[in-house]
Amino acid sequence: QQVEWRNFEGSQGAIDFSELRRVVDAAGGRGINVLVSVVNAPDWAREPGFDTSVGGPPADPQTYAAFVGRLAGEFCGSGLKAIEVWNEQNLHYEWGNKPLNPADYMNLLRAAYGSIKGACPSMLVISGALTPAGDAGPYARDDFAYLEGMYQNGLARYADGIGVHPSGYNVPPSVGWQEACAVIQQTGNFFNGPCDTPHHSWSFRSTMEGYRNIMVVYGDANKRLWPTEFGWAVGPAVNGAYAYANDNSADEQAAWTVEAYQMMRGWGWVGPAFLWNLNFRVVADGTEKAQWGIVRNDYSPLPVYDALRAMPK
Repeated sequence: QQVEWRNFEGSQGAIDFSELRRVVDAAGGRGINVLVSVVNAPDWAREPGFDTSVGGPPADPQTYAAFVGRLAGEFCGSGLKAIEVWNEQNLHYEWGNKPLNPADYMNLLRAAYGSIKGACPSMLVISGALTPAGDAGPYARDDFAYLEGMYQNGLARYADGIGVHPSGYNVPPSVGWQEACAVIQQTGNFFNGPCDTPHHSWSFRSTMEGYRNIMVVYGDANKRLWPTEFGWAVGPAVNGAYAYANDNSADEQAAWTVEAYQMMRGWGWVGPAFLWNLNFRVVADGTEKAQWGIVRNDYSPLPVYDALRAMPK
């Protein structure tokens, strides 16, 4: 569940959690635990002259820390069990079009961790999941390099789990990035990203194993990776930016999603893992988010829904 800070604290100190309480209580009544990802500072908390076209972090990390501390205290002992501190901070429009510096993010995480644990020691703190990417100037920072930068600035001391967003694109989950081009060409692909610009980010497996290797190098092997978003989109693609979805059938989405869960269980250093997404075909049909939905716009199940229901849990 994403929590946009700006929607809960429009003016400093005036916080209303009533709508979130309704969601958490409804989930708890069904035995479902909740993770919230807290993003997007309100205007009053951002730097002078901030870019109004995108959400972004606060000028002072302590204002964010105060908010997530209140959040943790308000929901301590409830079905809300974990707080993810930000989302895809290695991507320009998730970080206010500001420089993509791991040290800046760690200033935010460090402050948030202390505030959350001070308010509710049992609340789990998950680092903000990076988006799989290569270096693209001011627009994106390679996620492996960024994660290393987070560790070099103390990540191991300030997170109970490491948030990740491993992507699937049009590549089966067990296929590494070095083999991705050959594999997709065998099936008559239309999207050529893994061939044109070979990189780990095209591969679910390579991304996950790469993150794990970095954790081990920095002495953090006892923690788990938390995929707070993953999955495979199915076409027709809503626009050219999502052309890879045209290569994926509904049956492939089903098979690959189950295979990914089986791989993560076998690895033993992953979990929980949150599939993206349940019902955007219902609430936002025709948008890019709907391509990942697991039910149709009338709530009838897609093959991936049935496959997940039948999958051993």
